[in-house]
Amino acid sequence: MPIAVPFFTGSKQLSIELAEPVVLLRGLPSDPTTHVLRGEVELLLSRPMATCQVLVQLVGKSNMLWPDGLGQRGTKIYNEKTILDQNLILTMKENQILPAGLNRWPFEFLIPNKLVETIEDEMAQVYYYIAATVQRPGISTPNLRSRRNILLLRTLAPSDASLASYALPTTSILAERKTDACDATIHIEKSIVSSGTQFPISINLSTQLKNVHLESINIVLTEKRLYYVPEYNARRVELYDYKLQLSSIIDVADSEHMKEAMIPTSDIPPHQLRRAITAKNAAVPLGVTPFQYRFIFTLPNCLSLNHTTYFKEMSFSHNLKIDIELSVPSTGIRPPSPNGTCTNDVVKTIERTNIHLETPITILDCRLKEDYTTLPTYQESMSDTTVDDHDTDELSKKRTGFFICPCYVDYKKKSSKYIGKDRMMMRQNSAESSHSSESSDSTLLPPPPPYAFKS
Repeated sequence: MPIAVPFFTGSKQLSIELAEPVVLLRGLPSDPTTHVLRGEVELLLSRPMATCQVLVQLVGKSNMLWPDGLGQRGTKIYNEKTILDQNLILTMKENQILPAGLNRWPFEFLIPNKLVETIEDEMAQVYYYIAATVQRPGISTPNLRSRRNILLLRTLAPSDASLASYALPTTSILAERKTDACDATIHIEKSIVSSGTQFPISINLSTQLKNVHLESINIVLTEKRLYYVPEYNARRVELYDYKLQLSSIIDVADSEHMKEAMIPTSDIPPHQLRRAITAKNAAVPLGVTPFQYRFIFTLPNCLSLNHTTYFKEMSFSHNLKIDIELSVPSTGIRPPSPNGTCTNDVVKTIERTNIHLETPITILDCRLKEDYTTLPTYQESMSDTTVDDHDTDELSKKRTGFFICPCYVDYKKKSSKYIGKDRMMMRQNSAESSHSSESSDSTLLPPPPPYAFKS
């Protein structure tokens, strides 16, 4: 659940430019990989200025609200601590005179994959920022400061370590459940998915008895939030249930094959299937006609759902529960009457039976939607398309498969901004190189082809 993180900036003269404002941590925290964060500290001066040191810091902090209170008296309701602090001295020289104009100092930080990703829960947060300081000589002379927030996102895309160890994450779940009345096959197509996106589940029911009816299909996503403050040995667990909203229903039975085999096709009204999802006692008949449907649900968006985390102090895990309720006819002997008379009459009754499946799934950050992480072609990446405020509606129309949240739109804008900046630098470098080689070779090489595979 993205929230507003306090952001402070210093003098307009001093700024921090990053090669990429987002760091993608790939794989589980146990994967021994390292990522690089590169950038430059820029100082624009209208006249020469004396300095003694230029310092850049990478800082990560966690904070947590504790309404019940921490400590023996329970008076502390807010706990904050630093989980990362890396310092780089870019230059250190007493009374160094910086010339007028633009001064730049490049920097580079190594970020281990085990680092905690950005967490933006309403009760607990983890955030990171880059801070630059230009120290000036003299007690009364103020230093120049600037700060820039960065975003750490974790995606379970295969990393180099996982490829080497064949430890690729499972992307789908296939489960079978057998009862005396019905055999069920449940296929969860994606076990790793971003919040606010579509979530397809296929259900296949084959009856073993006659007159079996489907009464309801209940699908609930449970989020377990564990908050832990080891300094005070305080621990709190909260559970939240989200009933998935149905988007569409698709009949996946092979109608042509069924016609050839003289099997009647399904004639279940769509409203009756929807009633089985949204209510109870739908009484959908199951018989010779195969029940093979693909239900497409919509996951809760980032306004209410957190992403899965691996931080012991802020652990958010998710379980998916599927309950299929069936009504099954049964026969029995009528019980004796109150006067003791036994008629031995055979009576028919209706019994309820349940098919249950519970499995963990992984929820990714809302900014890691599949439609955005698809690799673009070379031509698309070099196009002049950017995202502005007036493009939000068009973005919503193109990406109807998920909820367009404000943090995703902001993330898209920043990414497009940096893509445009890199494209401008590439064009400038290309123009300079072509100008320098014009006298020696007038023939220019054609642009590289798109790297998308063609059939």
